[in-house]
Amino acid sequence: MPSVHKNPAKTFRPDPELYERAKAAVAEVGSDMNGHLVGFLRWLTHETDQLPDRPAK
Repeated sequence: MPSVHKNPAKTFRPDPELYERAKAAVAEVGSDMNGHLVGFLRWLTHETDQLPDRPAK
């Protein structure tokens, strides 16, 4: 049986090296890519003023 999700998947095509760095960054702050992308979209659309966490340099 195929999995059923509340929202259909969206596709984006980041540079592979950038994507690998982003995966490491979200893991470092105890999050995941989906959570961070959704958080950024909420900030972008003025749903919130809080950006997702990011690791220290």
